[in-house]
Amino acid sequence: MKKQNKKSVGLRIALPNGSLEEGTMRLFEQANLRIFKDPRKHNARIEDQLFSEVTFMRPQHIPRLVENGTYDIGICGLDCQFESSAHNCVIAELPYGRGNSSGKAKVVLVTSQSNHAKRIEDVERSSILDEYPSILSEYPSLTKSSFRDRNIDVKIEFSYGGTEAHIPRDYKYGVCLTDTGASLVANGLKTIHTFLESYTCLITNQEIWCRSGTKTSDHAKKKSVVALKHLLLGTLAAREQVFLVMNVTTQDKDKLLQQLPALKTPTITPLSGGNYFSVGAVIFKEELNTLIPALLTSGAEDLVEMPISKVIKSW
Repeated sequence: MKKQNKKSVGLRIALPNGSLEEGTMRLFEQANLRIFKDPRKHNARIEDQLFSEVTFMRPQHIPRLVENGTYDIGICGLDCQFESSAHNCVIAELPYGRGNSSGKAKVVLVTSQSNHAKRIEDVERSSILDEYPSILSEYPSLTKSSFRDRNIDVKIEFSYGGTEAHIPRDYKYGVCLTDTGASLVANGLKTIHTFLESYTCLITNQEIWCRSGTKTSDHAKKKSVVALKHLLLGTLAAREQVFLVMNVTTQDKDKLLQQLPALKTPTITPLSGGNYFSVGAVIFKEELNTLIPALLTSGAEDLVEMPISKVIKSW
């Protein structure tokens, strides 16, 4: 009997182009999953048995295509997943975005600073024409459901982006995605409601994650999804940490270890001669500037800081 090609049961993955493309390429390369892509093509490849198909596309399309099984797994913003109403499993938050951003953002309802409205319930009909208020929205489904839940009738028009440029001259209210809010303030706008706090996320098809069948290929795909999840999360966690290794005399060892209260199990190895120990520990980068001087004044010698590729605490 002919053996099944391992590549044939690999994951079909949909990856985001646009603002998330560069960060996605960098993340996969750091995870030892380098993506080979022609800048003029949407199809790409990863030379690893975890994958059988790699495609870049607008993130708004990804949730529906994962839901219907065209792709097994995808990366997009949580806002795209919610707006699509697709039935997928969100299995991980991936803290990366454009440039050095963490990927976190908010879907908000905005209006001009001069508008009396302070919350979503203050949106009301025009007192002159008795018309339903028009909302220019980049997220029409999310907007519609939120107003419907509050029994507020509105007229929603789809926005192709740059929503803040139309408020309040063309529309009184708008719904858009913002991270720092700086663009809104610069355009004289204020936020009166937050619909959703979004982040870059890893999503997968429910049939794979929740209802895997008895076929070998079904189980293999779920194992691949789990493996990818841990590889990516481990790589992202490693960005924030380094490994410190140092020597310390027997008499200073306990004093030095008191400077590492957050660490459960630093590695302590006796060195030849019996007078020194080698101490190794994983440290968050944000702690380094205060921790390193404290370690050195507590007896640390020959301190070396080393980068980490992955931090995976459990499977």
